[in-house]
Amino acid sequence: MRAARGAYRGSVWGVLAVVFVAGAAGLFFFRDTAPLRDSPLADILATAFSAAAVGLTLYALGFTVRAEQSDLARRLTEFKRQVDRRLMAAPRGYFPGSDNVIPVGFKDSADPGTTVTDPLGDYFTSSRCKDRLVVLGGPGSGKTVAATQLMAHLLRGWQDGDPVPVRIPLSTWNTELKLVDWLSGYLKERGLVRSRAVARQLLEDRLVLPILDGLDEMDPPGVPPAKTRALKALRRLNREYSDRTGQAPLVVLCRADRYDTLKSKERLEQATVVTLQRLSSAQQLAFLGKRGQDETGEWLPEWRRLAEALTWTGTPRGLARVLDTPWRMALLTTAYTERDDDRRPLRNPDALLAMPLNAVPDHLLGLYTRAAASTYNQRPDAGRRRDPAKVEEWLTTLAGHLRDDHRPDGSDGAPRPRDEVVSDTDLVLHRLWRMERDSGMRHVEIALLMLPFVVSINLAERIGLTPWESLPYPRLFAAFGLLFLIQAVLPVALENTRRQPVPRHLDWRLLGEPKMIGLNVMYVTGWVLFLVDRGLSPWLFALVLAGNVLSFVTSQAVWSTGDHPQATLTDPRDPLRAELRYAFFWAVVTSLWVGSLIAQWSESVLGFAYGALLGVLPAFTLAARAWRRYVLFKFAAGRRLPAGLGGFLDWCVEAGIMRVEGFAYQFRHRELQEWLAARPSAEGAPVGDPPSSQGHRRRS
Repeated sequence: MRAARGAYRGSVWGVLAVVFVAGAAGLFFFRDTAPLRDSPLADILATAFSAAAVGLTLYALGFTVRAEQSDLARRLTEFKRQVDRRLMAAPRGYFPGSDNVIPVGFKDSADPGTTVTDPLGDYFTSSRCKDRLVVLGGPGSGKTVAATQLMAHLLRGWQDGDPVPVRIPLSTWNTELKLVDWLSGYLKERGLVRSRAVARQLLEDRLVLPILDGLDEMDPPGVPPAKTRALKALRRLNREYSDRTGQAPLVVLCRADRYDTLKSKERLEQATVVTLQRLSSAQQLAFLGKRGQDETGEWLPEWRRLAEALTWTGTPRGLARVLDTPWRMALLTTAYTERDDDRRPLRNPDALLAMPLNAVPDHLLGLYTRAAASTYNQRPDAGRRRDPAKVEEWLTTLAGHLRDDHRPDGSDGAPRPRDEVVSDTDLVLHRLWRMERDSGMRHVEIALLMLPFVVSINLAERIGLTPWESLPYPRLFAAFGLLFLIQAVLPVALENTRRQPVPRHLDWRLLGEPKMIGLNVMYVTGWVLFLVDRGLSPWLFALVLAGNVLSFVTSQAVWSTGDHPQATLTDPRDPLRAELRYAFFWAVVTSLWVGSLIAQWSESVLGFAYGALLGVLPAFTLAARAWRRYVLFKFAAGRRLPAGLGGFLDWCVEAGIMRVEGFAYQFRHRELQEWLAARPSAEGAPVGDPPSSQGHRRRS
């Protein structure tokens, strides 16, 4: 109530400020009419009204800011709504089918003899668990799925005043930054809050429950524990995230072996530790039965012997031990339920029983990609059918890129405080240009930047639209411009080709903020006062004013897009699409702005034709930075990747090979990514054969 009252009072004072601005403009317009002619009173009153308008605007903004700061409950409710809408609506690729989610039991480290079968959410909110929880598990044990299910469970039972759970990948945390600084930036970039200040307030009041996934994925293999970002992360969590009553609630997920290595130096203080358990025989058979049994519950002939091998009591042995994680069971069922065009099984799972146990994982990984692609091709809603061999070849190329290029530019060790940390599991479309950065692409980009200017100037010369000829000393200006281009612009442009372009987009909603409204009112008033004495015709006056104002307003709506969803962007392809729309619009606006300047100078509407001719192509090319770099990358990559790369990756998500995390595509599991990256060539060995190199690393 107090916040609404404050916002209302702020709007009242804002209206009064607009009235005073209108009064100042009216006095300026009518200063040459009776009774104000030849009287200094008009100028004095106009100045006074303008000063009063500025003071009232600042006073109104103060009310608005205080009102926003006081309404914490409203902010929390809006934050929870955004989490529901953006993070829980469509976790693409994590649940490609309801039969792919296996309820996994876990054990509390304080009671290792008892397996808890309750949902993790019920356990976390019970008296058996402290406010801090560490979830451990082996590769493929379902840690990320457990984190997503925990978050969904807590959101369903959320009440006013409770902290809102948010699953956050730890891999992009630059641990040189304070925890709250990183988290507030993450929440803002995901579009969950309006500003970093709001995020910081929610975090400082401990109204966010961070579910931090992937502690084991913060460092590449072989880094000593004492030098890892994961160790720094644990230290910051222990020292920086507490409240008035002790350590603040949070959840951390990590591989068990990695956490065991770290905890000799640092562990999460005052935390309950649970370990996800391997699948029991009943869980394996229940999961397998959805694909391997007929309508009567009888095992199909090709699955009967394997089902017998998975029927065990006590400790699993042999093949049952190899297949006792949800990921391995998903590999098994995908690889051995592939069918031909006559709906007959392509291969018999009995082959696994005669295979050396250490060869089974690579064998299943070798079958998975093509089997998943082939199975999805047979679905009526699959859309375009794709060659499974080409699918595997293209994904091998992308996996090799992730293997070879997962460090930030210019960083051979620990990141610097301002470095952006890039996960080695994330395929972000506007970052893929790094695959071809050594192919001469930067020089092609420079040529592409210069081409629109050359085309525009030559076209203007040919049709006789050359307003610069009336400038004094045209040759001197041309020589100076060329010298400036060579000495200043070209080196900067070459240096920028080494940097990561961040896509930009237009967000018109931000113009509704009070400070933006006040700024635009003053800008329009200033231009009206400037143009009124220029002697322009009414039509030309309106066009010049519209061109200047539209370009100024549009420039305030341009915002950079981070590597996580922001504003209305929620799809990995959205940043490039949004920048393309922005570049088209910006090209039009820039041509209007250039045209308005020429029209004002030449006092002719023909200036807008000059502006369109000279401004559209250069403005579009300069505005579409990330999109331009992506197009050049696709041209350089050629046939090594599909023409419609974004559509192909979306197809892989629907096929269960990839998944979506924010703006990034990820392989369904890191083990699959590393297997593909270790393949000896793009063509690879025959289907199902393991790669010749068995030394590749494996991490969940």
